[in-house]
Amino acid sequence: MPHTGRTTGDARIDAILADPAIRYHIDAQIRYGQTRALEFVLATVMVAFGVVLLLPGSTFSSHAYSVVALFVSEWTAGWLGLSVGIIRFAALTRNGRGQRTPVPRAIGCLAGCAFWTALTIGFAATIPPLSTGLAVYPVLALAELYSAKRAAGDLFVLDSLGLQARERQRELHRFAAAG
Repeated sequence: MPHTGRTTGDARIDAILADPAIRYHIDAQIRYGQTRALEFVLATVMVAFGVVLLLPGSTFSSHAYSVVALFVSEWTAGWLGLSVGIIRFAALTRNGRGQRTPVPRAIGCLAGCAFWTALTIGFAATIPPLSTGLAVYPVLALAELYSAKRAAGDLFVLDSLGLQARERQRELHRFAAAG
């Protein structure tokens, strides 16, 4: 949500918002919060999915899960979903306090994307008949991919891997050696 130049009507607030550094910080906070909220929702869906698979019953006995069941047991898929979801909750909670580290967010989103994509492929391989999983799992995979892109953007902006800092150091050394 970049600053559009509109005013709030309060001269003191408008003066604060006129500072590009402050405006950038506010915009980053809004952008960051929106992405994290989606990631919390996706982690919740993954935990719920894992719990459902771990509950008594045989979810994988459905025809729609027949291809998925060839590669992973219901118990393993349940624990995988539950574990990844809980780890993501922990990473998002820890990441929200103090210094931001989008690396665990990006990894969690990519793991979620792989999880939902695998289910999508498994459900697509059982056609016919069509299943509602083909309406839901691709959307979840795309939401995870979108969140991974946003986390990677935060990773770049925050220079979480230190790549930009190292490049600046190399440039300073080259400049010093040339001068």
